[in-house]
Order: sequence, then structure tokens, then C-alpha cells
Amino acid sequence: IKYNYTVCRSLKELFEKEYNVPFKVVRNVPFASDYGEPEKLEPKVILYQGALNDGRGLEEMIEVVPEIEDVEFWLVGEGDNSQSLRELVKEKGLEGKVKFLGFMQPEDLRALTPKVYVGLNLLQNKGLNYYYSLANKSFDYIQALVPSVNMDFPEYRYIKEEFEVALLVPDLKKETLKNALQELLENEALYLRLKDNCRQAKEVYIWENEVGVLLGVYERIFFEPLRI
Repeated sequence: IKYNYTVCRSLKELFEKEYNVPFKVVRNVPFASDYGEPEKLEPKVILYQGALNDGRGLEEMIEVVPEIEDVEFWLVGEGDNSQSLRELVKEKGLEGKVKFLGFMQPEDLRALTPKVYVGLNLLQNKGLNYYYSLANKSFDYIQALVPSVNMDFPEYRYIKEEFEVALLVPDLKKETLKNALQELLENEALYLRLKDNCRQAKEVYIWENEVGVLLGVYERIFFEPLRI
């Protein structure tokens, strides 16, 4: 195959090594947006947006929430584990601290995200598909100026090297998650630094900067044969 693109640097390097053909990177990033800076919700909200599926660190977060004071954990989305997660919350008596918002329209989610305090993007290392992932939710948090907690996987390391917008965690152990979240919730200087870095990163990680790469691939497909 002559014209190739994939969604992140890690997969580009993997595919080029495997197939010995070049790949472009077209990242799944949002359009530029200005949400302003609305007041944060009280108590402070930790937000997960995405599929409620296996390996997303959601069960682990529910175990951690009771040990962190004055916060709520909100989940936007549904998935294979929707029912089991709700049962776990009920079993632990956490209905007051963990809220399931179900599916939301994109515009409603964009209105909500800037009001939360921390975004979550957690994954178990269940295979290369997860290990090399670059979740679009991580860029949504950046656009909303919301510092986040991400896994210490290659793509999030690359982002941190350019813009420190998140804390990276090596695993989903209770103490690991608790320490990272409390660091963001209690260390105001760190939080404001990450938020300020989001202001810079949100000008870079946008579709307006990415679309040229995709159009360049299409241009080669349509016009390169004509030049032969």
C-alpha cells in the first residue's frame, strides 16, 4: 500500500518497522474552541468521559473515591460495564459521590468539561492497542483547560515532553491513583501550572493544524499518478 496514515507516532513507528512503508500521522484532535473559564463545580468533580468498558480504570477509581474528601466522580458515557459499575457503586454506598450521567450530546459535554476540576484517562495495559492509544478525551481536557491524570504510556509521555498538562501514573493501584489525584486537588501551584500549559497546548493540538496532513495524503493519491 503506497499511501498510509495512522493516528499516533507510536503506531507510525510500529507499522513502518513491520511493513517497511512510510506512514503519516493524523491525530484525532478537536477543533479549536474557546470555552472561557466558567466557575468550577462544587464539590470538585473528577470526570471520566468515554465508554464504560473493561480495562478503563473505572472500578479502580470507584475504590479510590471514598478515600478522597470533598470530591465527586462523574462518568459520562455507557458501555459493556455500565450495569456492573452501577451495582458496585450501590454495593459500596457511594451514590452520593459517584454519578452516572449516561450519554450526552457533544455540545452538552463541551459545556460541562470546563467546569470540572480533573479529567481522567486511565487504561490497563491489556495489549498494544491500549498501550499505544492516544485517546481523544485527553485533547478534550486540554481544550477545556482541565488538568488530567493519564497513564504513563508512550503517547502521553510525548505530550508531556512538549506540554506538561497532566500527571502520568504507572499503574492503577489504589495508592497510585489516590496520590496523583490528591496532588492535583491539593497542590494549587502544580494545578495552575498544568492549567496554564493547557492554554499553550490547546493552540497546537487542534484539527486546524492536523487537517493539512490528511489533505496532503489525499493530494498525493489524486495528483501524484498524474506526474508520473
